[in-house]
Amino acid sequence: MDLQLEKIELIELLLNTRNESVLKKLRAILEKKHDINLTPEQYEIVDKRRELHLKNETKSYSWEQVKSNARLANQ
Repeated sequence: MDLQLEKIELIELLLNTRNESVLKKLRAILEKKHDINLTPEQYEIVDKRRELHLKNETKSYSWEQVKSNARLANQ
């Protein structure tokens, strides 16, 4: 579906709703911050892996390769 059309339909639904709980839930979803709470140890692991990746010391995959591997794994 066209993204702009989808937005317009959602706006219309929003304008026509009389359910305050729907509005509150929608606000909560749209304002939700996606905080990532990692421990210092987890940050250290991520930093080490990033460093290895930047040095080309790890294997990387294109998005097409990832999709192909996922499909093969499900067969």
